[in-house]
Amino acid sequence: MHRRRFLALAGAAGLGAATGHVTPAWAASYPCYDGGVPAEAHAKLGELAPYGITALAFTPSGGWVVVTQDGRYFARGIPDACFTEIGRLSTAGRKINCVAFPPEGGDRWVITTDRGVTARGIPAACRERIDAFYAAGQQVVDVAFPPAGGDRWVVVSATGYHAKGVDDECFQMMRNLTQGGRRVTRVAFPRAGGWTVVAQDEFHARGIPDACFARMNTLAGGGWQVHGVAFSPSGGWALASRGKAPALPADKVRQVENAVGGSTIWQRMSAYKTPGVALAVVTGNKIAWSTGYGRLEAGGAAAAHPETAFQAASISKAVTAVGVLRLLQTRGIALGDDIRPHLGWALPQRDCVTSTAVPTIDRVLAHRAGVIGRGSTTPAGACTGFDAGGGGFPGYGPDVTVPTLLQVMNGEGNTPRIELTTTPGAEYHYSGAGFVLLQRMVEEQSGTTLAQYMSKEVFAPLGMTTSSYALTPSFELAAGHTAAGAVIPGRRNRYPESAAAGLYTNVLDLCRLVSYLNRAYTASGDLAGPLTRASVRTLLSQGPQPGMGRGLFLAGAGTDDLSYSHDGSNYGFRSLFTGYPKLGAGFAVLANGSNAGLVTEIAAAVKKVYGWP
Repeated sequence: MHRRRFLALAGAAGLGAATGHVTPAWAASYPCYDGGVPAEAHAKLGELAPYGITALAFTPSGGWVVVTQDGRYFARGIPDACFTEIGRLSTAGRKINCVAFPPEGGDRWVITTDRGVTARGIPAACRERIDAFYAAGQQVVDVAFPPAGGDRWVVVSATGYHAKGVDDECFQMMRNLTQGGRRVTRVAFPRAGGWTVVAQDEFHARGIPDACFARMNTLAGGGWQVHGVAFSPSGGWALASRGKAPALPADKVRQVENAVGGSTIWQRMSAYKTPGVALAVVTGNKIAWSTGYGRLEAGGAAAAHPETAFQAASISKAVTAVGVLRLLQTRGIALGDDIRPHLGWALPQRDCVTSTAVPTIDRVLAHRAGVIGRGSTTPAGACTGFDAGGGGFPGYGPDVTVPTLLQVMNGEGNTPRIELTTTPGAEYHYSGAGFVLLQRMVEEQSGTTLAQYMSKEVFAPLGMTTSSYALTPSFELAAGHTAAGAVIPGRRNRYPESAAAGLYTNVLDLCRLVSYLNRAYTASGDLAGPLTRASVRTLLSQGPQPGMGRGLFLAGAGTDDLSYSHDGSNYGFRSLFTGYPKLGAGFAVLANGSNAGLVTEIAAAVKKVYGWP
């Protein structure tokens, strides 16, 4: 089995190699390793390993305890009351799952067993969580305390976990590991900082001693599960296994992570200087798994999670298209209508546009309405022969006044005025400006802002609770980064051209949309949601532009591999999402970096692992 190893990329920062001996104790059939621990602890670890070590811990003052699954135990320098309780529980036939000591030291400890818990001096919230797990019929298999102390802790049950005040990246990894059908089994924190998380046949670590990490890999390479991990206050460490890693189903999450650009997702993030990524995958029209990688901001403490909102950039257009079809459906407006009467504003027209063809709503959605965007409008007196690129918006930084939508349309912002530049229907030109007109139409016809309209008519019905077209939403937001990996000024540019570039969302919400569109497209009738089946079919059917639906790019039309997709590129952000209606599948990737290659490689990895086109 190929195993991902986080520190192989990140380096084992922190303590470095442990001092003292590193001696394997292969007593009987269960292996154990240690380094830099007291000689007596080393000896007892090897002596007790054949009986299957269930609990292994060090106190903040250098004491230690080892307990086996058949009730044997040995301890040195732990609180008397804790030692007495271990003896009582063992005599009573209880299986001790873990012993842990808060970093404040003194008479503070916790012992969890197959039937309950005994504790003294641990945080009240931690004890409450432990009790809640037992009340729900779940054994607590591990408790861990970060070195910072206070109300910081991790409680792991037989089926779940709860953490408070731990390093956000540690929590990120705990969550990621459970997405692949594994369960967290151990968490441990070195005194000098760092962490390790074990989940049956997998583990992640940051800042633990190099020698410890190497021996964890040795165990895993031999097919052993890492059952016990403990760190001494002086920089020592100890590992123990009491059996082989279980035979578990293939972990598609790990497969994707290890198939990005011929390497791992972390290595490609580093190569592309992208601090944070979020990813979610849909199978069976449900979110199968979701993961986060790296940080919300370079140098920051907050980790990227699937719940984190990123700028979706031009995915904004695809989501806006859902709102536009909702508007047409409820207002009785036809796709073939000329958009101009619905704007409450006169669309300028170049003198050389003499055709009677009109910029229909359908043509605007397909980038064929003759409304070209920024970067494609020179020379000013021409009406044909433009480059197919352009059409985007640069956004507005922290020290710039953001214009109104009408000012943008009139060319009073940082882009030229919006005008009819070429004959409607004659040419394809990717056009953010066209979606500004759609935004204006929605606002004029609904009497609300696009942000308000989409929130009520699209996001609320679909449960997309972390999606907004507001300039500055109130939920947690990722920061954008330059190609060199530096935080962009102001962390995020602002986009009054919301329909084209201003959506904030997370991968969970995008996959909720994918699931809905897939189900609505294949349903025999209308489903609950913003669009009728007919409207969804229109959205995902080819319109005026070959290879496009309405606001979405299509592939595999007429086959079971039909897909719709859109990518995005804002200053400091890249994005991509794809849905497969007939396969009941899809995915979304959001990144806070400036290189589109990363999201493309992640998308390719997902497709490869799942066999999607």
